[in-house]
Amino acid sequence: MDNYPKSLDILRQPISLLPVTEVFKLRSKLMGFQTLDEILIESPAELRDKEDFSEHWYHELHHVLNRNGLIHLLNR
Repeated sequence: MDNYPKSLDILRQPISLLPVTEVFKLRSKLMGFQTLDEILIESPAELRDKEDFSEHWYHELHHVLNRNGLIHLLNR
């Protein structure tokens, strides 16, 4: 059994299976992200530099992380 905290499981789930908008799923895919974990590897500045980035997408990411008690991971 791995030691990954259960509260962080959402980070490894495919974005396509998360309760997010279709726009968030599409933009994530266009930017090459399959999981939230992959998104969080990037800095906010690196995310904003991506061709398919949008402020709406970023706000939804912020909301998803916040509602799961993981917002602190966005700015690490």
